[in-house]
Amino acid sequence: MPRLRFSRKATSLLLAAGALVAGSLVAVSPSATGARPSASPGPQTQTPRVLLALGDSLAAGYQPADGRKAPPTDPATGFPDQGYPGSYPADVARRLGLGLVDLACPGETTTSMSSTPAEPACASAYRGELGAASQLAAARSYLGRHRGEVSLVTLDIGANDVDACLSSANVDLACLARARTGISSRLPRILDSLRAALAVDDPGARLVAMNYYDPFLAAAYRPGGAKGAAEAALSVVVADGFNAILASIYHRYRVPVANVAGAFHTGTVIPLLSYGGRTLPADVAYVCRWTWMCPVSSNIDSADIHPDASGYSAIANAFEKILLPR
Repeated sequence: MPRLRFSRKATSLLLAAGALVAGSLVAVSPSATGARPSASPGPQTQTPRVLLALGDSLAAGYQPADGRKAPPTDPATGFPDQGYPGSYPADVARRLGLGLVDLACPGETTTSMSSTPAEPACASAYRGELGAASQLAAARSYLGRHRGEVSLVTLDIGANDVDACLSSANVDLACLARARTGISSRLPRILDSLRAALAVDDPGARLVAMNYYDPFLAAAYRPGGAKGAAEAALSVVVADGFNAILASIYHRYRVPVANVAGAFHTGTVIPLLSYGGRTLPADVAYVCRWTWMCPVSSNIDSADIHPDASGYSAIANAFEKILLPR
């Protein structure tokens, strides 16, 4: 069986961030587009309400087939407000009857979010549409230009901060320690900035963040065996540690956290489930089913940590449990 390879982008999610711990640190429809809500009873001048999506490739709805570019611009609004097909913000917006403004940028970190965007396409969109030099500045600009229109802001950020600390042959623990310190410093500043802007422009809007699933549980499927099982078990510890860092920061700022790790059943072994003709622990099976990490065909020699449409639906459902309590 060909050896599974992970790109540097793949290392930017949980195992990468979770290596901070190892170093002693702590149903979307594929057709969902986040279209503007239909007219409701009331004055024709009713202010439109939107979801403002911020973050990295997950908020942008990246999948391997979508390419590495910013979300497309909706010609009706002039803003990148549709995301990729099947993105979790598109699903949440649809469920809430909101329009969607998706400013997320693939590869974004807590540093680039406040300075130079991670991708040139994002920089061009922020500059051209909102006169902004970063995603955070673009968000503040949008809020200022559209006061009273934003009902909800969603956020996922932080995992890509540790990307430079890992390679296929080395884990730089000192780098990971610095990354943890950086996240602990920069994420609060991002939240301070968003809170300040919302207080002025949309005081009634909610800000909701998320934790992360553990794509590297897939090691229990491929390569599998004792080595794969051990790597998968370690990855859960690592993922829990990284999510604890995020939880601590968001708790201080009273930001609700969508439990995406729970939605992916991370750390749940029973019941055993089937995938690719094999019987696997539940959390491994869900990662295999909902991401691109477990190619069934032996002709596929690569994997990708991003969710497929079902995985994005699971992320959306985690947000909806907070936003649409039963």
